[in-house]
Amino acid sequence: MKTIYIDMDGVLCDYYNEHIEELKRNPKQPYPQGKWGFFLKLKPIKDAIESYKLLEEHFDVCILTRPSARNVNSFSEKAQWIWDYLGFEALDKSVFSGNKAKLIGDYLIDDQNNANQSNFKGEWIKFGSDSFPDWKTVIDYIIKKELGA
Repeated sequence: MKTIYIDMDGVLCDYYNEHIEELKRNPKQPYPQGKWGFFLKLKPIKDAIESYKLLEEHFDVCILTRPSARNVNSFSEKAQWIWDYLGFEALDKSVFSGNKAKLIGDYLIDDQNNANQSNFKGEWIKFGSDSFPDWKTVIDYIIKKELGA
């Protein structure tokens, strides 16, 4: 069974819009993601939850997220977000890592471009790019490529 890793921030949950809104509410706080509760209130990205569940029907799907080493709350808040939106089984399979290239899988769906992603030993799908602007394009690509549907 093929393994798909999915990033959280900017892929499953709307980290960036909440970050901007927090900066507007409190411009003196340069790192709003360090505020207690920040990750708990992130809203899912359009079609993210449904897409995760669809992929889970055909593949081994795991969340792969990089928590902030400078904000220990981000570990527990991200875990709680996963449990709230995707359930315990998704949380139990989640990986919290600062170096995503250490994992081996068939796909990594992530919005960030750094050395970790470019060294990932599978195919990196850059979420939010021209080729994969949303979950519909990601799902269409993977399902067609892997299942021929």
